Amino acid sequence: MGQRIISSRQREILALIETDGVQYIEELARRYDLTTQTIRRDINALCDLGHARRFHGGVDLPVEGSNISLNARAQLNRRAKRLIAKRVAADIGAEATVFLGIGSTVRFVAEALRDHQGLTVITNNIHVALSLCDAPSVEVHLTGGLLRHDDRDVVGTDVIRFVEKFYATYAVVGAGALSPLNGLMDFSYSEAQITNALLENSQTQILAADVSKWTRNASVRVAPFSKLTRFYTDRLPGEAVATNALAESGLDVVTCSEDMT
Repeated sequence: MGQRIISSRQREILALIETDGVQYIEELARRYDLTTQTIRRDINALCDLGHARRFHGGVDLPVEGSNISLNARAQLNRRAKRLIAKRVAADIGAEATVFLGIGSTVRFVAEALRDHQGLTVITNNIHVALSLCDAPSVEVHLTGGLLRHDDRDVVGTDVIRFVEKFYATYAVVGAGALSPLNGLMDFSYSEAQITNALLENSQTQILAADVSKWTRNASVRVAPFSKLTRFYTDRLPGEAVATNALAESGLDVVTCSEDMT
């Protein structure tokens, strides 16, 4: 059986959950001017696919401590991720060597880099490699490692050993979650190790993450904000503790919007 495609309304509901947290059936019904039965069918479809978790009267993200699949994550906040990716790509010059790490936003960065001239890209992200495989001016090095089917990437010590053979102009990484206290967080120790290897073997360290990552909880520390050069996001969170942490780290923050070129 082929993979089920979620509807545009279901993608919007996922984005609401990711950005604002718990959503309630009655409120969603009013928002879309639909019956609660129709909203329940949407929620049931999302839960059956593993994108969300139902509870009495509402819906939330899957149980904390595990990340949802890459294809599901790519559906969340697509517009914001594409804006971020476009701006990141605009700031990467020709002839650069670029690490592209794990995650759905990094996947969009790869798409935005397709027309760059003379790039060398090193990645363990299968979607990144597929996005660039027919871009003749981009040389792609795909690491070896253990394939993770849901995430469409490879992990393990082979990835780290391969990365350490290069010193990149840029490392572009995502994050499972963002914490004012701990900086970049992830759901997997193996992912955290690889992200650290990318950061340590690059000249300019770029974090690409939308605002929803501040509302997520992950348990594995990756790196403090002070280890990054630049942070591209769609907008900053409203909480002062988060914006203060970014300011104190000295990190250059770039907020991306439609009118940026």
